Amino acid sequence: MEIHKPDAHRREYAYFELPNQLKVVVGSDPHCDKAGAALTVNTGLCDERKDLPGLAHFLEHMLFTGTKKYPKEGEYSEFVKQNGGTTNANTGCYTTNYMFQVKVEALEETLDRFARFFSEPLLTKDCTDREINAVDSEFQAGLTHPAWRDIGILNMSANPAHPFHVACGNNKMLRDDPKEKGLDLYEEMLKFYRDFYSANGMTLSVIGKESIPELEAMIREKFSVIVNKNLSLPRGDAVSDQPPFLPKEWNRLLLQSPVKDVKTLKFSWVLPWQAPLWRSKPKAYATHLLGHEGSGSLTARLKERGLIASCVSSGGGWLEGAFSLLHVQFVLTDGAVHEVEEIGKLLFTYIGMLQKVGAKQWILEEMQRLHRIQFKFMPDRQPFSLAASIAANLQVHPPAEVLSGPVLIYDLDVTGAQEILERLTLEAVRVTHQAKVLEERCTERDSSYDSPMKFEELPDAWRESWCNALHAGSTAEEAVKAAEAVGLHLPHPNPFIPEDLDLKALATPNPVLPRRLQGGEVTRYLFHRQDDVFLQPKALFLCVIRSSLMPSTAMNALRATVYTHIVQEALSEYSYDADIANCSYSLDIGEGSIIFMAGGFHDKLGVLIQAVAQKMVEIGTSSLDSVPENYYRIVVDRLRDGLRNQAFHSQPLSQAKLRFNELSRRVGVFAPEEFLKELELLTREKICGIVSELFSCCHAEAMIAGNQTPEDAQKLVRDLEETLKIPSTMQELKTIEEAAVPSGRTLWNLESTDKDDPNHAVVAKWQLSRGVREACFLQIVNKILSPKFFDILRTQQQLGYVVGMGIGPSTHFNFLTAQVQTEFPPDYVRSRIDAFFEEHFKWLEEGLEEEEFQTCLKGALSELQMKPKNLSEEFGRYQSEFFQRTYDFDRRDRKIQFLESGQVTLQSLRAFVAEIRAAPLFYVQVRKVLDKEDKPLPENAVVPKDPPDLRILQGYEEGRQQRDELFRTKERRSKTFKDLVADQQQDRTHDVMDQVFFPW
Repeated sequence: MEIHKPDAHRREYAYFELPNQLKVVVGSDPHCDKAGAALTVNTGLCDERKDLPGLAHFLEHMLFTGTKKYPKEGEYSEFVKQNGGTTNANTGCYTTNYMFQVKVEALEETLDRFARFFSEPLLTKDCTDREINAVDSEFQAGLTHPAWRDIGILNMSANPAHPFHVACGNNKMLRDDPKEKGLDLYEEMLKFYRDFYSANGMTLSVIGKESIPELEAMIREKFSVIVNKNLSLPRGDAVSDQPPFLPKEWNRLLLQSPVKDVKTLKFSWVLPWQAPLWRSKPKAYATHLLGHEGSGSLTARLKERGLIASCVSSGGGWLEGAFSLLHVQFVLTDGAVHEVEEIGKLLFTYIGMLQKVGAKQWILEEMQRLHRIQFKFMPDRQPFSLAASIAANLQVHPPAEVLSGPVLIYDLDVTGAQEILERLTLEAVRVTHQAKVLEERCTERDSSYDSPMKFEELPDAWRESWCNALHAGSTAEEAVKAAEAVGLHLPHPNPFIPEDLDLKALATPNPVLPRRLQGGEVTRYLFHRQDDVFLQPKALFLCVIRSSLMPSTAMNALRATVYTHIVQEALSEYSYDADIANCSYSLDIGEGSIIFMAGGFHDKLGVLIQAVAQKMVEIGTSSLDSVPENYYRIVVDRLRDGLRNQAFHSQPLSQAKLRFNELSRRVGVFAPEEFLKELELLTREKICGIVSELFSCCHAEAMIAGNQTPEDAQKLVRDLEETLKIPSTMQELKTIEEAAVPSGRTLWNLESTDKDDPNHAVVAKWQLSRGVREACFLQIVNKILSPKFFDILRTQQQLGYVVGMGIGPSTHFNFLTAQVQTEFPPDYVRSRIDAFFEEHFKWLEEGLEEEEFQTCLKGALSELQMKPKNLSEEFGRYQSEFFQRTYDFDRRDRKIQFLESGQVTLQSLRAFVAEIRAAPLFYVQVRKVLDKEDKPLPENAVVPKDPPDLRILQGYEEGRQQRDELFRTKERRSKTFKDLVADQQQDRTHDVMDQVFFPW
């Protein structure tokens, strides 16, 4: 059997079925540098007892507590991570998915561990309380998230006579409620595993370097012992003879008052389960047109009137299995929060036109063509995500179409598309209106997340207005005229469908890293690499325009941000066609620069870049008309909501990272609170003239990769400069400044800005120099300790759901980071972090054995040697060096060379631990303000006193004062372009920006 695959997938695929009816797709690539596997079980939340919500999710957690051959809890996760890999699992309504990725040499050993979760799991009873706590921590992490609150309300409004229900689970559902009902949760979990985990309902995908016969033999040996219980689970209409939602209960108005600054209006319909219709995908026609943003679209007209900021048409995702959903969701502007009737009127006018003119063959043909091109040139992926998607797809699609089935439109089904349109009636719609201004009307609470909400009947006036709109005109011609009267019409043929898909001739030899070319007058730094690996007709373009205007004040940075977003809004009708033809762009602000990115099929990429550049010089001129009021309002409303959410509704860990970034960076970094203050002073008039201010004196740098010759890259840059007409170039460019953490230990105590979040956060950061040597040793330390950190602080001590270690470079430093988001007192959690590292640093110095060291050394090396699977991954590896202006594109190769040099030994690692101990350590601790008791400390546990040498910064202002003092007294010189060139020419055994940084 031949498996239909995209051009970029070089591996060989094969399908086979085991004697126990477990279905398998394998991918063999002798040149691969990572291996992986995934298994999907055809059961999930909707198969569990409705009076034990969260049971399936709890089983997913319990499955990892050990097997008969590998009984040690956490052994699997530690083995995978030390071998350069990662693991994950998730539970949906009708499937549960397990996946991993490791270095290629460890595939068979990992599969041996992985397979036993499904044939001989211990499901250790002693782990019950800990895993209930883990599920509860996961629940708490999503407590204020709008998406989870939506799901909670969907769950409580389902038909009680239908099996559909969805719940993550928490302490109440899994511990308290079962006790009250006299149920034994552990026994029910065992029963669920025995009843629903059957080999004939499992699909497996394995990706490795071994040959197809070798992979098959490996899998047959390890997975054939899984018991086949000949289980058949109903899906679609067969799930129940009852509807999932009672029509009268569904066809109502749902009001919600969110925690975050969110203003949305959603229209939702329940459809028959669509997965079996994968060949024709009839729902795609409706979602394509209802979510269209081009000329004459619903989105374009509503934006023109200033009623919405965006529109998305989507399905139900992982909630589907017994039914499908179709949503049309609008993000509202401030002025349109109460314009529900008017927005609904335009929506139903458009739907009425679509129903009466009928599904159009030419639109389906265009969609089919776009999907074919998309699939043919679909980029390859790493085994972790690829295996997971194949295993999940194999539940629905035949083996030959397991890669192509979710993408291609095989059959043009005009009748099926029309049937979906006909289901979009007023009698079958649920309208969900979400905004803070609805708080007083939301007098009820949902049963899962306790969020303010209320169901009401749809007002008669709305029904009448929408009914008239839906049935405007009795013929197609009359419906079209009614739609045209309010500015709505069908889209035109897409001009951005690529035609030139040929690969361009390569230079010989072709550079393996981005090479600097002669740029333009302003774009003095132009880097280019023509693709010779992925061989696709695609290209990526990145241009950073540094202007002397932006870094100066928060107001100027805000003006520039609003300007770039208005440019995108003004171009949205034009660029939408490009976007759906896989040719897109973004324009934004970052650290004092305009960042312009574009990518996709090379054929029309230059046309899109020029259209963006032309719009950049038309918006923000001295004329007020150059700042359209509707776009200005859309942008400011959206920006205000985003800043409020960032400032007042971010998770504690996000707050900690944001504040550390503010503290340690200088140019172009402003707090969201600063931007909010300036936003209140901003006017449309203040955007006028900004284009001349921004581009009066600039320096630009560009990087271009893919199916573009050096001459193509130079032309793109010259054309951009010619359109922008920048009159002068900056003669001096300041270095990117970054603060050195003070020596010793420093604690910055902050209060959470989110009054509703029940969690604290503790982040610890060790700061070391940015050298390749330091980066390599830190990578090995992290490889050894991160699984132990997770196992001890999360699995054993149950300190929180978000627990982890990591490493990463900044512009001037390497960091080792540990973080915990927790409901325990933060000082106690910090003491647990300290205790872990004190014990394990000593263990690294005295107890680590050669075998484990070598395993982790090889795991770290395998991660660095992992080749990018597509052009975007390769480009992404160069981006950070480009943004930071180090241009150190061979840094990864030098790390590999260092690890292979023999200089990294167990003895040298032990010596390096002393450097970590001596490195400055900075804690950011975010304390919740919610009036809720912390979780009680474990028995006999205490919060130790802080050591006398701990430097404490109390509160946000004290931290900012320290920052201001630092940058006031430690000014650094600017670097001329001559200096930057000198940096490029220095000895490459050192880092490009290796220099003395400013001390605290």
